[in-house]
Amino acid sequence: MVADLYVSATPNPPFRLLGAILLCYGVLLFKMRGLLRAGPERQRNPTRLIRDVLAWFFILGLLWGMTYVKVMLVCDAAQRSLLYGIMVACMSTAALVGPISVAFSFWVPVAVGGVLAMFLCPSGPDPFAIICLLGYANLTAFCIVYLNKKLTERALNAIRLEEQNEVVRLLLRDFEENASDWLWETNAEMQLQRVSPRLAEVARKSPAELIGKFPNVLLGDIAGPDQRAVSPVGKLTKLLAQRSAFRDLVIPVTVGGEERSWALTGKPILDKAGNFVGYHGVGSDITTARRSQEQIAFLARHDSLTKLPNRVLFNEVMHAACARCPENGMALLSLDLDDFKLVNDTMGHATGDGVLIAVAERIRGCIRESDTAARLGGDEFAIIVASSDVDEIASIARRLVDRISRPFHFDGRLVEIGISVGISIGPKDGTIPTRLLKNADLALYRAKADGRGIWRFYDPAMDERMQDRRTLQSDLRQALARGEFALDYQPIIDLASDRIVAAEALLRWHHPSRGLLPPICFIPLAEEAGLITAIGAWVLREACATAARWPDDMRIAVNLSPTQFRDPGIVETIDRALRESGLAPNRLELEITETTVLETNSATVDALWKLHGRCVRIALDDFGTGYSSLSYLRRFPFDKIKIDRSFIRDLGHEKDDSSIILAIIGLADSMNMVVTAEGVETAEQAALLTSYGCAQAQGYLFCRPVEAAELSRIITAADEIPAAAQ
Repeated sequence: MVADLYVSATPNPPFRLLGAILLCYGVLLFKMRGLLRAGPERQRNPTRLIRDVLAWFFILGLLWGMTYVKVMLVCDAAQRSLLYGIMVACMSTAALVGPISVAFSFWVPVAVGGVLAMFLCPSGPDPFAIICLLGYANLTAFCIVYLNKKLTERALNAIRLEEQNEVVRLLLRDFEENASDWLWETNAEMQLQRVSPRLAEVARKSPAELIGKFPNVLLGDIAGPDQRAVSPVGKLTKLLAQRSAFRDLVIPVTVGGEERSWALTGKPILDKAGNFVGYHGVGSDITTARRSQEQIAFLARHDSLTKLPNRVLFNEVMHAACARCPENGMALLSLDLDDFKLVNDTMGHATGDGVLIAVAERIRGCIRESDTAARLGGDEFAIIVASSDVDEIASIARRLVDRISRPFHFDGRLVEIGISVGISIGPKDGTIPTRLLKNADLALYRAKADGRGIWRFYDPAMDERMQDRRTLQSDLRQALARGEFALDYQPIIDLASDRIVAAEALLRWHHPSRGLLPPICFIPLAEEAGLITAIGAWVLREACATAARWPDDMRIAVNLSPTQFRDPGIVETIDRALRESGLAPNRLELEITETTVLETNSATVDALWKLHGRCVRIALDDFGTGYSSLSYLRRFPFDKIKIDRSFIRDLGHEKDDSSIILAIIGLADSMNMVVTAEGVETAEQAALLTSYGCAQAQGYLFCRPVEAAELSRIITAADEIPAAAQ
C-alpha cells in the first residue's frame, strides 16, 4: 500500500526507505526468533537483546517518520487520507510492543514524523487532522504505559510464581527426605502415583510394589471389600468413594508383622471443568505418639503399682454395673488387708509394695474375666462381680481369703498377711454406687470386728449397729465434760507373801442411758474420734491422785493405748500428773502392748527412755499374744512382763502352756524383770504359778475390780485379802 502510494505520488519513489524498513522488520523478527530459541538462562537475562531491539525499533520509527514527510510533500488529498491511516496504524502498533522503553523508542519518532508531515502539507496544515492525530497520539501513549505496566506485573507475577513453585518443590523434596511424614498421590482411577522413597521406606516395600489401587496397595488385606464401614479402614474407603476430604484419619496397619498406626490426610483434586482427577495427601506414622497417649490414658485410669483399675475407672464400671443391676444383678466386694501396716513398718515400704503387687496378682486369679478388681488406695481393694448369686459370690470370697492368706516370700523372708471382705449385693442392698459402697464397708467393718480373715455379707442390722456406734461416739465427746468416767481398781498380789503390792486402774463409763460400759465398748471409738489423748490424761491424773493415798509400797498400773503413747506430749502429761498428785515416779507403772512397741518411732522410743530415767516403771502387757520378739525386751527398758490370761486359762489341764510360762519366767528372771500372771481364777493356777517362780498375779481368785473407796477399805483392813473378799 505504501509502495502504491509512493508510485502514484512521485515518479521516483523512495525504494531505499522502503528497503530499509523491510530490513528493520527482518532483523527484529530474527532477534525475536533467537530469543524464543534461547535457553532459560538467556530468557531470564535479556538485557543485551532489549538494547539491540530498542535501537532497531528507534531506527524503524525514524524511517517511518521520514517516509511520512517525504510522501506528504507529493501526495494529493485522497492519498493523504491513506497516509493518515498508516500513521495511526504505526502508533497503534507501539502499544503492543514491550517493554515500555522499546515501545516509546518506536512511538516517538513515528508520532513526531506524523505531526511534522501534517504541518508540511503543501495545501497547508489541517487543524482538525492535527488535533485528531495529537489526541490519538496521547491515547496510544496512555495505552503503551498502561498495557506495559500490566504486562510487566503479569511477567513479574509469573516469575515469582515460578520461583515459589521451585521453592515448594525444594521444600517437598526436603520434606520427603528428612521428615517422618510422607506424600501420596493418586490419579482419577485411584492408582497410587509417584511413590516417594520415604513412602516406600515406611511401608517397607519397593516403589514397584506400591504401584496399584489406593488404599489396598498401601494398607494390604485390611482394606478388603468386606471391610465394615464402622472401622477406620471402612470409613476411609467410604470417604474415597464419596470423593470427600479427610484429615488425620488414624488407620491401623501391619508393617513387617508389627502393628503400626498411620494418620492419613487427603483432598480430592478437580480440574477446571470440575472433573475428579485424583487425590493428594500426606501420611505420618504416629505409632510412638499413639502408644504414649495410650500409656498416659492407661495410667490415668489404672494404679501405677499394681496395674489394677484405680478409683476413676472403678467408679465408671460401678455406675455402669449399677445401671444394669435391676436386670442382671451384681455384687461389690470391699477388701482390706489385715496387718499390712505392720509389714510396711517392720520390713519397709519396698517389701510392702511387693506384697501389694503380689496380692493384686492373686486377686486377678480369683475372679472371672467379666469381673473388675480395683485398688482404691493403700491396702484397700474392691471387686465388682457380675453376678448376684450368693453361693458364687461366697466362693469368690472364700478363694480370696484362702489364697491371700498363704505366705509371701520376699528376699528370703516370709511375709504373712490376711484379708477381710465385706460384701453388698445389688439390687437387694441398693442400686446406687454410694449406697452399695457404704453397705460393703459396713460388712467389711463387721468382718474385721469378728476376727479378720473372714467375709461377711451386708444385712440391715449392720447399718443399725453403725448408727448406734455413731450415736455412742457422739455421746463419748460429752462424757468427759459431764464427769461420766470413773476408775475401778484390780489388785495385783505378791504370790510369795499374799499381799497387795499394786493395783491396775480400769476405766469405766457410766452412760446416762446405757448404764456401766467397759473399756472394750468405747476405747476403740475414742481412738477413732481422737479423744483418747484427753481421756488418757484424765485417767493418769485420777489414778495418780488415788494412789497417792495408798501405802508408800503400793504401785498404780495405768494402761497406755498406742495412740496415746504416740502423743508428743506424753512425757509432759505424765510429769504433770505426778507433780499434781505428789505420787513418787517409781510408784507409777505404765502398761503398753506389743502393738504399741511395733508402732514406735525414734520420738516415742526417746520418750520411753526419758520415763525410765525418771524411775517410772514400764510393763509389757499381754506378752505372748502378738508379735513377741526378744529384740523388744533388749531394745526397750521394760521392768515387768505380764503373761496374757490366754496362757493361764488351761493351766493344770492336760494340754496347758506350762512350758511357755516357764520359758517366759526364766527369760524375765535372767533379765531382772518381774512377771505378773493375768486372769488367775483358781487356787490350783496360783499354786502352779508360785511353784514356777512367778512373782505376781491378778485375777478373780484374789479380787474383782472395785471402786477406789472399796479398795482403800480392803488395803486398810488387813495386809492379806480375807476369804470373804475372795
